[in-house]
Amino acid sequence: KIPNALWANLIQESLSNVDCIKQGWILEGFPENQEQAWMLQSSGIFPRHVVVLYAPDTVLIERNSGKRLDPVTEEVYHTTFDWPSDELVQQRLVKPEDLSEEEMSRKLLEYHRNFPGIFQIYQKILKSINADQPCMDV
Repeated sequence: KIPNALWANLIQESLSNVDCIKQGWILEGFPENQEQAWMLQSSGIFPRHVVVLYAPDTVLIERNSGKRLDPVTEEVYHTTFDWPSDELVQQRLVKPEDLSEEEMSRKLLEYHRNFPGIFQIYQKILKSINADQPCMDV
């Protein structure tokens, strides 16, 4: 775990780079809670848009169970949605260790606890998108 203050400093430093200033930036998976969102704001970091992809927990757990990782390229594949055509790649795919159903359930519980606080801060700029549909539609 990285302390929130360090996260805020690292993000603030990165977002001050010329490419972020000229082209914009995306934070994925951060902030995870209201404290982190307040910390970003107190550091002068205000996103113009916040996008939340949502799907039922059962769908997310099922999708998570199909993830496979190529240890050579670190590409992520899925047994149903994105299976590699190359047989050599197929043979070396492994199931990531940290993706157990129990771990995913724990992460979802934490998300459900923290989301209302994040929503409260970003509600005027937050856009929710249903992720329980084909990726082309998302």
